Amino acid sequence: MLELVTDWSVELTDPERVLEHHRGRARDVSTLEDLRALDLELLDEVTCKLPLRWRSLGAAEGAAVGALAFLPVGGGLAAITLDVLVVHILSTSIATRAAHAYGFDPSSPQTERMIDRMVQRAYSEQAGKVATQRQAGSAFRAAAGRQRWSQKLREDHRLLAAVEKLMKQASGGGHVPVSRAAKALPAIAVIAGAGTNSHVLGDVANQSIRYAQTVLLSEKHGVPLPAKLRDDDLDDHADA
Repeated sequence: MLELVTDWSVELTDPERVLEHHRGRARDVSTLEDLRALDLELLDEVTCKLPLRWRSLGAAEGAAVGALAFLPVGGGLAAITLDVLVVHILSTSIATRAAHAYGFDPSSPQTERMIDRMVQRAYSEQAGKVATQRQAGSAFRAAAGRQRWSQKLREDHRLLAAVEKLMKQASGGGHVPVSRAAKALPAIAVIAGAGTNSHVLGDVANQSIRYAQTVLLSEKHGVPLPAKLRDDDLDDHADA
């Protein structure tokens, strides 16, 4: 997983990939700054599929790590920590690709702050996923080998109790064995991971692209940036 993420990160953070795209279409560009002279429509070629691509890859990665959390060796907290690290790396890389695509140097103060905000936004949006995966893993381990329900089990692991309740409703109120309810927990962790990572990475791509487009058009046409997008007042909840 880490090797694959490293490959993705290297590809996304290499400005030459963007320049090669335009050179392959006979456009005279040698530096990122040269890209700013191109029409926005041409620059959008590099990013038009970026959100869809990373929504799809985010779903696959999140599902894989959600499943890893239930491995008896090397799972649990280690898998969840790996997932957060992977999303952090990819969020930084995706925002960097968006900056390159519109001719901006990621090391410039304004662009660096934008990337930092995108990463912080991605980090905060993972809180619900992490909590769900931890609860699912804890309940799965607590249910292992149990034959009967207890009030303490239901109180200590509310997610397991919620699964029991849903299964009872689906079966018309019949008894649901502990083992049967526990079998649904890995699927919940997989869905939480896939759904959250798909949204987070797709959102980072969309927001980064819109930010870079807005800054570029502002510079080209001499129009002031919206207040929320200025250097010292970037808003991580604003849509560029």
